[in-house]
Amino acid sequence: MGKHRAPVTPSSAHPWLRKVTAGISILILIATSLGGGAVYAINSLGKNINALDTSDLNIQERPETVVQTDTSATNILIMGSDSRAGSNGSYGDVEGARSDTTLLVHIYEGRESATVVSIPRDSFVEIAGCKMLNGETSLPYKSKFNAAFAIGGPICTVKTVEKLTNIRINNFVVVDFEAFKKVVDALGGVEVCLTSPAYDPIVPGRGGSGLDLPAGYSNITGEQALAFVRARESLGDGSDLGRISRQQEFIASMIRGMMAKGLLSNPAMIYRVLNVVTSSIATNSEFASIKALQDFALSLGSLKPSKINFVTTPYEIIEKGNVGWTSEADELWSALRMDQPWPKPAVTISASPSSSASPSVKPSPTKTSITAAATTCTEGNNRVK
Repeated sequence: MGKHRAPVTPSSAHPWLRKVTAGISILILIATSLGGGAVYAINSLGKNINALDTSDLNIQERPETVVQTDTSATNILIMGSDSRAGSNGSYGDVEGARSDTTLLVHIYEGRESATVVSIPRDSFVEIAGCKMLNGETSLPYKSKFNAAFAIGGPICTVKTVEKLTNIRINNFVVVDFEAFKKVVDALGGVEVCLTSPAYDPIVPGRGGSGLDLPAGYSNITGEQALAFVRARESLGDGSDLGRISRQQEFIASMIRGMMAKGLLSNPAMIYRVLNVVTSSIATNSEFASIKALQDFALSLGSLKPSKINFVTTPYEIIEKGNVGWTSEADELWSALRMDQPWPKPAVTISASPSSSASPSVKPSPTKTSITAAATTCTEGNNRVK
């Protein structure tokens, strides 16, 4: 069984935290400066946001948290739902929903730096006792992490994360297939670059994403983008762990494209993107307003991409292909609870002028990020700035 330290992605290559969690909010700030009519139109979008009932979170004692201000440390859980309900039904006849993408975002005190932790969906953990979707209450039990979303939705996922990490989740956001597609189409597509053709046909009863892209650069639609980030068996090593990296590469490319197309100076495009974003996400009531997003964006004004680390929960592969968290995962959660950096600075021994050994602190080396399942053109990452 191989153990894996949480890989660190160079912040300059992955400024997606600042741009995804704050970028959408910044669009709101730009739009509201465009005049009275625009202000009225943008403010009306707040009615589109789906606020979820979070009462089940308060049935039992939750982890402590600092008083939330515009400079305090804060934690956000981002969940991607694979629900086939409604217009998502074209992606297969699969009951229920699971959180195939879960990101724990810790923004440090002062809001100038952050650590983003990807939680593998196949992590074999203890699911928290939750109010289930059928109204009954479940007892804690061992299963794959994404089962929490399946039995109790995002609230059960939040409860499970808090139980496993003892970290208080201050806000959360849920995005599904349809929301993802709509955002890409509202942007006019996203450019990706492949070193070889990618083909992942849909096979009835077996799966597949329907991905069919040539080698080289392609400006892909929302439907194609969804296939790109969902594809697993046909790209890279075929694992969900590999797919996690590809998803983050795509998000980075999407945001670079937003900037290249002048999104922030195009009122019509701003409104179009905000309209699909606010109508396609679900969150807690405290976060479900234009003002809340606006205030959050303002609080991140000093957050620099160079001070953002993207990591994966330290893991090892255990029986039946499940993912088990190593003891280093406990160190990671402890660091975030204490608002300390991760990875921890490495301690090295250097010789003093008197030739006696003394310890010195040296930052841990940053590992090179895995490109999109070994299929993304390296130069493509720098084509759109």
